[in-house]
Amino acid sequence: MIIKPLNDVPKEPVTVYGSTKTTIQWFRKPSESTHFMLRRFEIGPHGQIGIHSHPEEHQMFILKGPIELLNEKGEKTVVESNQFVYMPPNEPHGYNNPNEYTVELLCGIPKLNSD
Repeated sequence: MIIKPLNDVPKEPVTVYGSTKTTIQWFRKPSESTHFMLRRFEIGPHGQIGIHSHPEEHQMFILKGPIELLNEKGEKTVVESNQFVYMPPNEPHGYNNPNEYTVELLCGIPKLNSD
């Protein structure tokens, strides 16, 4: 069993997919995980993670929203605090924070490859 406070999990900038004002916290790095990885994202005011896709599904829980989820056409779906989102594998998606405050979400993904 491993227990640690959130403040002991380093925040790293997200720089892929044209992301701005976004950090990620890996509760366990891919090299430390066997099958499943949980991450926490913070997207600052007017920040974003650009539209992208990947082979793993996502299960997300919005801790502090609302946040806009974007599809490949740039269409927006607003997701509120305390809502769950399932993102299928290979589905193009992005995130936009239109707020004057930071939004927060948890995102769980399976580990697809070994490190």
